[in-house]
Amino acid sequence: MRRSLIAGATAVGLVLTVLVSPAAAAGTARPTPAVECDGTAASEAEAVALAGVCAEDVDVLDAGGEDTGLVAEPGGTMRFEASAQDPYLSTRAAAHTALSSTAPADFGWSGTQWVGYCDPAEYADGCDEAGVQRLAWQFDGLSVLRDLAPGDITSAELVLQGSNAWMDDVDCTPNRLDLYDIPRISAGTGWSSTAGWTQDRHAGQIAFYWPACTEKPAYTGYFDFDATQLAVNAVKGDRSSVTVGVRATDETCMTCGWNSFKPTATLIVRFNRPPLAPTDLGVGTQGFSYPCTGDQVLRTTTPYLTANIVDPDPYQGGLPDEPQTAPVTATFRVARADAPEVTVWEGTEGFASRLRHRVTVPSDVLTSGDYVWSVFATDGSGLVGPSASCEFSIDIEAPEAPVVQPLLGGTAVYLENAERGGVGVMGSFLLTSPSSDVVTYRYGLMTSPRTEVVATKNTVINVTPTSPGPVSLTVEALDKAGNRSGQTTYRLDVASGVADPTPPAITVSGPTSYTFGDVPTASVTLSEDAVTPYGTVTVRSGSATVGSATFDERTEELELDAAALGSGTKTLTFTYRAYPEAPAWSTQRTITITPLAFSALRSPSISGTPQVGRTLTALRGPWTPSPSRTTYQWRVDGKAVSGATGSTWKVTSSAKGKKVTVAITGSKTGYSTKTLVSPSTAAVKAGVFSAPTPKITGTSKVGAKLAVVRGTWTPQPTTVKYQWKVAGKVVKGATGSTFKVPSSAKGKRVSVVVTGSRAGYTTKAVSKSMTTLIR
Repeated sequence: MRRSLIAGATAVGLVLTVLVSPAAAAGTARPTPAVECDGTAASEAEAVALAGVCAEDVDVLDAGGEDTGLVAEPGGTMRFEASAQDPYLSTRAAAHTALSSTAPADFGWSGTQWVGYCDPAEYADGCDEAGVQRLAWQFDGLSVLRDLAPGDITSAELVLQGSNAWMDDVDCTPNRLDLYDIPRISAGTGWSSTAGWTQDRHAGQIAFYWPACTEKPAYTGYFDFDATQLAVNAVKGDRSSVTVGVRATDETCMTCGWNSFKPTATLIVRFNRPPLAPTDLGVGTQGFSYPCTGDQVLRTTTPYLTANIVDPDPYQGGLPDEPQTAPVTATFRVARADAPEVTVWEGTEGFASRLRHRVTVPSDVLTSGDYVWSVFATDGSGLVGPSASCEFSIDIEAPEAPVVQPLLGGTAVYLENAERGGVGVMGSFLLTSPSSDVVTYRYGLMTSPRTEVVATKNTVINVTPTSPGPVSLTVEALDKAGNRSGQTTYRLDVASGVADPTPPAITVSGPTSYTFGDVPTASVTLSEDAVTPYGTVTVRSGSATVGSATFDERTEELELDAAALGSGTKTLTFTYRAYPEAPAWSTQRTITITPLAFSALRSPSISGTPQVGRTLTALRGPWTPSPSRTTYQWRVDGKAVSGATGSTWKVTSSAKGKKVTVAITGSKTGYSTKTLVSPSTAAVKAGVFSAPTPKITGTSKVGAKLAVVRGTWTPQPTTVKYQWKVAGKVVKGATGSTFKVPSSAKGKRVSVVVTGSRAGYTTKAVSKSMTTLIR
């Protein structure tokens, strides 16, 4: 609760402070040069004088409330300072004006100005003529307000320096002043603007009276208005300035609220925002942490938890090697991941201004398991910020020792304590673990485990001995937390000379001859070197996969894909692989699949006329089964015609006088390809032209030039000849497509004969006579 800034006056609401007599205010009491400069004074006047002599700021003792102090500066200026309990901003007015109902505005006035109603008949020094006046101050540079929410404002004070008040000596009527949130002011702001000082802009009131209640001016000192609503309004309006208007509540009498003020004005705004959500969460051990990714597994029950926490409000303290952030208390909570609502441990790091906050969970709290932890901050006023969380796991139990198993498929299968392989001969091994959390294996051949491999469902390693005789393969497993298992030692006996050949990984047996339609099979048996059946076998014919199996038993019976195999002699490749990462071992086997035969009820035939230029069609007839593919080959006198491979063929001129046959070939998977030839046709006859009657164009008179239009022949002749005639007699030399009528033709009829020829076709001649005689 804020104390009043006034002493010695009775007040309603927020009131006055630092009662100093006019004489003291004028600075009549001056300290002597021998005075001690200890930075404090009992009164404002003493503080002003002491600040001037000592050239330093001087605090006025007991002049401020619990949140504000009064300070005299060496230049004689007084200022107010807020306590640092909440972040605050303090600024002096950037502009001020006096607005009179009877005189022009006094923008930037100095000295004193009054507010309320003034009558020189009552107080001659108060004003020159009767009227009403109001005062306004403007505060700029409050940019921090735009970063705040209305609820972030905790309080605000407007401090004005009063000079005199006109007091009521009859019934001690309270002197009341009202505060308004008004628009910005300028030299052009006049009395008319006060019409906007409406009730919805009212932002506070101050009321006071003088105990003696004498009708005379009384020195008032400093006014402390509650300006919280002003600051809240500015935040809501996204403003970086505050302009405040002051008026008497009752502007009809001097004792209702006449006061004179100096231009000095200070606005103090206190605010507080909750801490921000923690960032850069870290988890680790023994004072070291790493970014928390949610999948860390720790090998400790005392994890070290860290987080960056920032309070957004300004702060002047802090550690010299840390960013300046307001002090907060960080609260860390840990819960099991399967019951995140139940806190199993909570700890705090004391009130500190450092950016990085850290705690170590004590021992005997956590055990192996999955956990979720959260952290949030509380500031000095009790505001709690949002939390952030992350997960981690604890594993303090070592995995079980791994199992080492020799694998089939490599160059050598090194059974334990059995002489196999040789120097430089590679062997493959499967590493497994009874523990489900193994992430890495380490192994060494005749050394301690040093080589690391990532653990998978079936982890395969390949090792190559470099010396004969007994050789040790040592393997250990590690989990995600870094716990190491016990070591497993597998003993190889590496042959020094020529050892017995390594048995094949698989052997294949079964029939090798089939008829198409049967299902080819194969029996694939796993080597006895495999302690238990494992691995897969894949069968290919060329690039096509025709079968596969996974070994659940030592011998697997495979049914091969008959459709993919077809018929004929096939070389099958059987490939065995213990696991995807293991080497592959292959063997081959040849089988024969006898194809079936087509059945045709009759020979193919040819339809159409065997004549040059005509089209013949091949008729296959019914086959059993129907071929999936049919091809044709036309033949002339038994010889294949190049390019004549369709079901139809247009007879060419070279076939004239010869006989035509067609060979039809049918094929289908699993069947022998069958070819049948049709009976031959009769000898191919010559082709026949189709030709229209020609036309003669030109004038039928002596000297005219006549021309013949042949028309369209089918097919086109390769050779065309012309012969003109007059009166049915051949005109010697007239063998072109045009003819100049001679004088001897006068009175006679002209005609023309057109003759066409082509290989394989009968020569054809057509004629045309003119219908009129030559003139």
